[in-house]
Amino acid sequence: MRNVWPLVRVQLRQTWRGSLERMTGTRSRLGLLLIPLLILAFLPLILLFVAMYVGLYWGLEPFGQAPFVLTVALTAGQLLCLIFGVLYVISVFYFSQDLRLLIPLPLRPGEIVLAKLVSILLGEYLSMAPVVIPGLAVYGFLADVGPLYIPFAVLIYLMLPVFPLVLSGLFSLLLMRITALRRNRDLFRVFGALLGIVLAIALQFATRFQQGNLQAEDVQRFLENQQPLIQGVSRWIVTSAWGTQALQAGSPALGIPYFLLFTGAVAASLALLVAGAERFFFGGLLSGGERATSGREISRSELAERTGRVQSPLRALFLREVRLLNRNPSHLMTAISTPVLIPLFIAIPMATGNLVVEGFDLARHADSPWVPAVLLAAVFGMSSTSVIASSAVSREGRWFWISQSLPVAPRVQIHAKLLHSLLFNLLNLLIVGAAALWLGLGTPRNLAVLLAGGLPVCVLSGYSGLLIDVLKPHLTWTDPQQAMKGNINSLLGMLIHLGVTAVTVGAAIVLYAAARPFFLPGLVIVLALEAWLLGQIVGALADAR
Repeated sequence: MRNVWPLVRVQLRQTWRGSLERMTGTRSRLGLLLIPLLILAFLPLILLFVAMYVGLYWGLEPFGQAPFVLTVALTAGQLLCLIFGVLYVISVFYFSQDLRLLIPLPLRPGEIVLAKLVSILLGEYLSMAPVVIPGLAVYGFLADVGPLYIPFAVLIYLMLPVFPLVLSGLFSLLLMRITALRRNRDLFRVFGALLGIVLAIALQFATRFQQGNLQAEDVQRFLENQQPLIQGVSRWIVTSAWGTQALQAGSPALGIPYFLLFTGAVAASLALLVAGAERFFFGGLLSGGERATSGREISRSELAERTGRVQSPLRALFLREVRLLNRNPSHLMTAISTPVLIPLFIAIPMATGNLVVEGFDLARHADSPWVPAVLLAAVFGMSSTSVIASSAVSREGRWFWISQSLPVAPRVQIHAKLLHSLLFNLLNLLIVGAAALWLGLGTPRNLAVLLAGGLPVCVLSGYSGLLIDVLKPHLTWTDPQQAMKGNINSLLGMLIHLGVTAVTVGAAIVLYAAARPFFLPGLVIVLALEAWLLGQIVGALADAR
């Protein structure tokens, strides 16, 4: 394993120097000045988690269960890594372009896998930071922690994503090996990875919610009896329980055995991953770049019919976007993960009845004029998490010259990419509409405004992502995930969404104060004008470049 560290250095230089260069157009460290702006994009989310953890701490502290805050934070971080780890691991392990350079070298499969795992870890540290760090900080500030809390918290945070990523890695190794000899293997791998994600989330929720509906008095009795919450959670996320025991307030010596258990579990999981890589990695890799074909010859008449069919440029370009995404398993898995995961997170608690809160009825506020505005904001917020639009140009990579040589105006090509992103953004509109009906907010007026304003909201979100990717596309990626999940444009797109949100909220407040009866129609008109204006800006930039 002496070759792991040189490989890690190469991977880090390739990944992070490229990110800095994409942000600034140069290798200068001045690009780091953009980091505060990116933090501002996540500031509302961070403050939301801080408020949640503070409320949870003060709610559990009278019952002696305040360390459960740590369990929630650590479990949320591991679950986040497990969900998105499958998508990222498959891409980095099997679809990165540097594999053709690494395979001929005298390297063990375990060395290649460990080096790539380290590069994935750094990305996961950023992904789980808004969820985990507020919980660790809130507990460390409010509780009477010992002197080992800060070093233990830092070390546990660094080791936290290892265990779920190893599980994702083992699943990926087996999935790629099993599908190596099957036809249509790319499609099979996409649905296999999604099935693994769905099962992982379902198991987490099913185990957590296995007690069914709990009334308020049941929860009160449960806490008053001092039943150990942490021990209950340890049955299904044992590493989170060990991390909690290592960090909770009290004698520092009591946390050392649990810290050693946590460290031992991480080391054992890494050893298991290396063993799995030695056994399965090359077997799945040999077919990682292959594509299945139908094996059927096309006749001259059929070829003439296909090539002689006349289509409008917009329709042809739209179909090209769909096919290009569908034919890349890594891109497709990242694209459909959000539309699949968000309904799943909503549906499982609804199915188990755990979203029912006694005395909490939103239906009585259904007639408020702000309810449709909040529903539209939810659609916009969910659409902002999609990387389809913010990577639409970047996904073309080194084949971008084909788009440049097409006898079609760049503005038309951008419109085709927008239509493609609408396929995913409109799913968010359906999800929010279904949630409004379930919560009793689906009045005819609210649904009509949601339908009328939802389309311009989805268009506005699509153009917000395209704006960044048109200005600074990332075309020199070495593995497909760098074009989507590892693309800094997705984070910069969130800043654009944040600015659009601020402008829209300001316009909505002015409308409500100046013309309250005209508030909802005026809001829809404002959204439509914003979408049209941003579309003109993006189209003009595309034509100019």
